[in-house]
Amino acid sequence: MTRVAVSGGSIAGLGAGVALNRAGIEVDVFERDGGPLRSTGAGLVVQPELLALVQGGGSRLPMTHCSGRRYLGYDGQVGPLQRTPQQFTSWDAVHTTLLREFPAERYHGGKTISGVTRRADGGLTIAMGDAGEVKADILVAADGAQSSTRRLIYPGIEPDYAGYVAWRGTLLERDMKPQVIAAFDDVFSFSEARSGGHALAYFIPGNDLATDVGHRRMNWVWYVGANPQERDALLVTRDGYQRRASLNRGMARDDEIAELGRRAARELHPMFARLIEATADPFLPTIVDLGVPRTVFDRTVLIGDAAFVVRPHTAGGAAKAARDALAIARALANERVGIDVALASFEREQLAYGRELLRYGIQLGQQWARL
Repeated sequence: MTRVAVSGGSIAGLGAGVALNRAGIEVDVFERDGGPLRSTGAGLVVQPELLALVQGGGSRLPMTHCSGRRYLGYDGQVGPLQRTPQQFTSWDAVHTTLLREFPAERYHGGKTISGVTRRADGGLTIAMGDAGEVKADILVAADGAQSSTRRLIYPGIEPDYAGYVAWRGTLLERDMKPQVIAAFDDVFSFSEARSGGHALAYFIPGNDLATDVGHRRMNWVWYVGANPQERDALLVTRDGYQRRASLNRGMARDDEIAELGRRAARELHPMFARLIEATADPFLPTIVDLGVPRTVFDRTVLIGDAAFVVRPHTAGGAAKAARDALAIARALANERVGIDVALASFEREQLAYGRELLRYGIQLGQQWARL
């Protein structure tokens, strides 16, 4: 039987574990963090690929929904409701649901993969640092946008900064003013900013993944232009540490949070400004583009953000991870063709999709961000 080791226990890695396990393939997931994973990410727009992965085993994904989209002007204007129903979830909801389905004895926290060697029989010996080593036929590297595996394979490939950042935040519904709740309830809301860029907001599951009205969480994103110097200044934490790509919750400096609120009052619809001003701990990812020319190397496979990092305008990051997970499981389930042929087939499909999504994200960024 084919044995797979997965590096990374986030949505891409855990999703691959779930999909491979469903296909009857022996799989173990190794995550470097020893405790429960926490995400600075918040809301996700639900896409068919994500539903196929998460609910494919009969699990139910906690989701909120809306009746349509509405555009709010920075001058206070409120546009008509456009009837486009959508569903939303959160990173926590997806990860929790996948973790419940994956066999607990095959999820190994506090394990870091430190090296891989190819054996004479074609398999891999995977070093786990002080934890010894494991043997597998394939290593699936799902170690995220800052993938150490990708850096070893492609030391010269770095993310390409897109010229803007995404301030993000969440706020429990119970902590919102009634007028603000009414403005955002049952809609996917957008607001163009006066000087370029735009903001968006929608409800997602709240504490304990609750989806009932009154117990949800509001998720918002505001795309703001920043040249490289401005970006670097934003990425200095409250304790003076220079970050490379993002600020997690609690890292942003008080002066930057205060300026964010003042800027929102000048640039966005008043209800968006009130939402942002009420958020105590916003966080900040930078917007980048990244793609690799190949994803399969001597039975080491890059998936998820380890292979392609696409702009969030696509609403496709989690869906891409889910698609990779389902595709590699489908390819490896066909035992008649052999491992190397199956991986080659997977790679062709993955590269075509990843390149198109990367291109689409850049196009949407040029269309929507106006920065």
